[in-house]
Amino acid sequence: MNILVLGVEMKNLIFVIVLVVAGIGVYNLVNKPVDETNIVEVEAVDVETSEAKKGEIETTEAEDENLKTPADMSEEGQTEMYGFMMEYNKCMMENKVAYHQADVNTEQVAGETLDGCEPHLGNLKEVLVKNEVNENLREGMVITLRQRAARKLMSRIMQTQAATLMAADANPLAAPTMP
Repeated sequence: MNILVLGVEMKNLIFVIVLVVAGIGVYNLVNKPVDETNIVEVEAVDVETSEAKKGEIETTEAEDENLKTPADMSEEGQTEMYGFMMEYNKCMMENKVAYHQADVNTEQVAGETLDGCEPHLGNLKEVLVKNEVNENLREGMVITLRQRAARKLMSRIMQTQAATLMAADANPLAAPTMP
């Protein structure tokens, strides 16, 4: 009886080995790389024409994709760019009387400030266009500058209003409270 059990186990083992070998064979057949050495097409090519076309393709690709960055701008262009960036930041951080009023709508004040400072971003964009900076970089710079300044502005307005409310709580006759 031991011989029969051993024989059945051997049959099962051989069957599993055959399945594994067959699976490996099918896998190799399906995933066999294409032999590119057998596929050869020969074309007669005019060397002068192909070089001319190649030159046309290279210049067209170069014209389509402008990779110029602000660091590639002239020194005058960079100075002008940084000037507009500083003017925008200065405009955004300018302390306004409306920030200190307790009954003012924070979003409205921030919106008015953003609208008032927007021409500086327009000037910045014009400088970048004039100096042929990549369009994606231009848009990214303007968006990043706007977002950072807006976050700082909102923080500043909220801190100013909190200080105004604290002062009003300390001296109820000095300032009105927020509704």
